[in-house]
Amino acid sequence: MTSLLSSCLPRKRPFPSLTRVPRLENVLNATFRDPAFRYGVKFGIAGVSAVFLALLIKLEEPVWALFTVFVLMIAQYVGAIGEKSVFRVIGTVIGGVIGYLLTGSLQQEPWIFLPLIGLVVGACTAMFGQARYPYAFLLCGLTTVVVAANGMANPATSWQYMVWRIEEVVLGVMVTMVVQSVIWPRFARIEFLANMRRGFGDLRECFSAAVTANSHEAAEAASSMASQFPERITDLRRLLDFGSRESQHFRDRLSTFFDLTNCQSRIASAIATLREPLDPRSPYRRDFANEMQALFSAISSALEDLENLESIPETRLARRTAIEESQKRLESALLAMRHRYNLDSIPVEDAMQFSIRVLAFQEIQKSICRAQELLNSLPRDPLQTSKEHAPYLSPWPPAFWIRTGIKSGIATMISLIVLNWLNPPGATMLALGTWVFTATNATSPGGQGDRRTFHFLVLSMLTLAGLSLLLLAGRPLLSSYAVMNTVLFTWLFTWGYLCFKARGMTIPMQFSMLCIVGILGLNGQDPISFQQIVDFFFGIALALVLSSVVQRVMWPSLPQWEIRDRLIELTRISRQIIEQGPDSLPLWQRTRIALIPGEVTQRLQYITPPVYPAGESDRLRDLLSRLFKIGYHLVVTCRRLDPILATQGNQGELEALRNLEGQIDSALGSVVVAFRSNRPPVFDTAALEASIERFKSKIAALRLRMLAAAAPPIQTLELMGFAERYCLAAQDAAFTHRCLNSLDIPLLNGDCSL
Repeated sequence: MTSLLSSCLPRKRPFPSLTRVPRLENVLNATFRDPAFRYGVKFGIAGVSAVFLALLIKLEEPVWALFTVFVLMIAQYVGAIGEKSVFRVIGTVIGGVIGYLLTGSLQQEPWIFLPLIGLVVGACTAMFGQARYPYAFLLCGLTTVVVAANGMANPATSWQYMVWRIEEVVLGVMVTMVVQSVIWPRFARIEFLANMRRGFGDLRECFSAAVTANSHEAAEAASSMASQFPERITDLRRLLDFGSRESQHFRDRLSTFFDLTNCQSRIASAIATLREPLDPRSPYRRDFANEMQALFSAISSALEDLENLESIPETRLARRTAIEESQKRLESALLAMRHRYNLDSIPVEDAMQFSIRVLAFQEIQKSICRAQELLNSLPRDPLQTSKEHAPYLSPWPPAFWIRTGIKSGIATMISLIVLNWLNPPGATMLALGTWVFTATNATSPGGQGDRRTFHFLVLSMLTLAGLSLLLLAGRPLLSSYAVMNTVLFTWLFTWGYLCFKARGMTIPMQFSMLCIVGILGLNGQDPISFQQIVDFFFGIALALVLSSVVQRVMWPSLPQWEIRDRLIELTRISRQIIEQGPDSLPLWQRTRIALIPGEVTQRLQYITPPVYPAGESDRLRDLLSRLFKIGYHLVVTCRRLDPILATQGNQGELEALRNLEGQIDSALGSVVVAFRSNRPPVFDTAALEASIERFKSKIAALRLRMLAAAAPPIQTLELMGFAERYCLAAQDAAFTHRCLNSLDIPLLNGDCSL
């Protein structure tokens, strides 16, 4: 009965918090572990702290301290913050002095003053696009603009703006460094080691996918994955630069870590050549299955071991020994094959495919051995003594940044003329905003560049109008510290959160940055007048108008033009490799081969109907893929076959090789001519194909002579492997012309969309 009654009574529901609290805790834990959330919190704390301290010690322009926080916090690593902070102070001091000297002594001579200001700002903006001390140049130009714009009305007191600017920047630098170093700090050296481990693990998976592929599509997919690996190498080297500024221990081993990135790059290069699986009917696949499987397993185990950077040297030695033994068994099997088969009857294509595979295994094995030696050296002194490395970016600004510098200088000059001539409202924001939008819009993430500058201008005007109405309605609240700090922290948190996701400063973020800086400049501790809000609106609005006109009139950065220019750049690098060899290219130029595909891909999203024909972006993607593969093959192949041919004393083969290189160079040259002349390429593809066949026949005959002379198997394999890579590069060169003939080149060269 009791049980019956109890079953009829309504059951008590568990207390909600007992079931919901754990879920809430999980959500909160996940939120606080989210790096974007942490970054937003740090951004808000840094900005509010900088403004608070500027007001506390009664500095004249707290907005400049906040602006410093915006620029510095983009660097998310402690080491990068330290570098940017030093360069920012140096650039600010130099720019302040230049701005004061030019304004104080030459303001009454506009024909001298304005060109000099434009020259300084343009040169600094252009030099921001190179590898050495970019932030020093950026801040030099920025401070020159600020001091000149604010000091034009009274040149004799322009030194005050120089001093105020330096004081505010130093305060912003100190606050940012403390926040980044104390609150959830990110250390580049730690992330470098973690990414290095993941790199070896990803290479192992990529290697396994390429070797075990049973179809062309699967092998091509694995090869493409390896081809994209150089971008990760570039990221690792950036972490190395930042990490070297965080720890002396890490800096002492910089050469060792740098060489480890080279090992990963060489392993990825070798994997990328495995674009075709062996034919199941090939005797190489049938007779060497066990030996190749053993070598594959040994290499996979060694890569797995490298993934654990702290593995003991004895384990690494065992892995290396296993690879060497597998290679010896393969060489023995190759020697035995000569007695079982008439090698003349094996198709040349089968020999080339097998050779390129063995050659890739050999290159991977050498890189693994080098990586193991480097890891074994880490507890002691590095193997190398050199601490300096070639930069992975150009030491001089490329053409894109030179054009941007010229545009920025001219836009700044126009803004100063407008300030002096018309004295419009919002003078303090006009020159600064004009320079910011002109110098940084085209480089914002997404690749759109100046394509929709006027569309964004209209949207910005509407946003500014709405924001100004809110400011008019909320003028009484702006005098409250609590309201000001709440709005400031919320704005900065949102900005930082989105900036972390975007991995850069987008155009809306630049606009948002200037808005919050302008709002803070209203100084809510005094009664805010209607005129101040009007100044805020017109200052940013006029800056947008001036920069938009300059951007669209002078060398606009449009997606189709940037795609064209980068494809031409990639083609020219490949031609330089053919003419002078890969060793003639500096590191930054070889790195460009890996970076250009990513830069082109992010712009392909704008090559869409109705402006462009359907499928145009896919055809451009095919062209990019072929040009990238040509450069990739040439980097690892050019000049590598010459010593083998010279050793054999075969002048005919060398002539065939030079002829093939010449045909590839001509094919690449016609790509440049096609884009520049605005018409389809003119090239004899049949001559290129004939050169390929002639080269193959010469190499096949040389292979037979080497077999008859009992040449070492590895030497024969190297001959066939490098020859196959040359043929693949030539075939890709022929395919580029089919891609170009399918494109609407005049449309790509046109200014299709405002």
